[in-house]
Amino acid sequence: MKLEQYLLKKYNESSLKPNLCSIRKYLNYIQNKAETAQYKDILEYVGHLRENENLHPKTIKQYLNGVKIYYHYLLEIGKRNDHPCSELYLKDKINKQIPVDTLYSAETLENFLNYTYKDKILQRRNQVIISLLIYQGLTVGEICTLQIEDINLESAQIYIKSSDKSKSRTLPLQAKQILLFLNYLQEDYPKLIQHIVSEKPIKTLITGKLKEQVRPNVLNRMINDHREKSQQLQPIKIRQSVIANLLKKENDTRVVQVFSGHKRASTTILYKQTELEILKNAINLYHPIREI
Repeated sequence: MKLEQYLLKKYNESSLKPNLCSIRKYLNYIQNKAETAQYKDILEYVGHLRENENLHPKTIKQYLNGVKIYYHYLLEIGKRNDHPCSELYLKDKINKQIPVDTLYSAETLENFLNYTYKDKILQRRNQVIISLLIYQGLTVGEICTLQIEDINLESAQIYIKSSDKSKSRTLPLQAKQILLFLNYLQEDYPKLIQHIVSEKPIKTLITGKLKEQVRPNVLNRMINDHREKSQQLQPIKIRQSVIANLLKKENDTRVVQVFSGHKRASTTILYKQTELEILKNAINLYHPIREI
């Protein structure tokens, strides 16, 4: 069984390329020692990532996860009878604090839909993407994997699939999204996919003109096409804003947790301001001798 076949068998299809990228990065470093590497070799690789590549701790953990997957693969095909790093867990400190006081208001989020793109065929597609960011608070990864069948305009719902069942959820569509989605699928979508060569029927909701699969970094460029730097959208900040604004209106953290697809309630609570923080921010914003 080849590596790609193993990854498709064990993991979600959308994770194929990221996992392959992580594994190939490791193999390029470890060279001919890959199949016989030991715990200390993996530690040296992690040390190399920390010292030479200026990576975020979360990225280093993702690369280590790729290494672990590779050795699970060697176990599966019988090339090893042990796993050199299955018990290796990194404790690099990741700053999880959410800058709640710098996030967008609900009114500001609404205004993001009003931008006019130069390419009229892409106007509604990009508005669909932005609407999913500002109303459902989706991640760019979730938007990229959405299928047309996940959108139910009759019931005004959207289903978010995830390889982690705790993150799968059904969310309501806003009234203004219904006509937007309908026009996009009936009028613009056929024009976008007409030049795409594919053996299988195209099912992804978001697509480019020449390529069916859209990756998160490409999607980010789509919605910021020709925008001035000061007007460029930050999807992660939009998602954080949606969650924080919902927490201000909802007293039930569990409701917001389900909406956000957070596995743990503790993650959702990070977006919640205390009454003291709200007061401090208000004073800093409006007081005539506020901090600069």
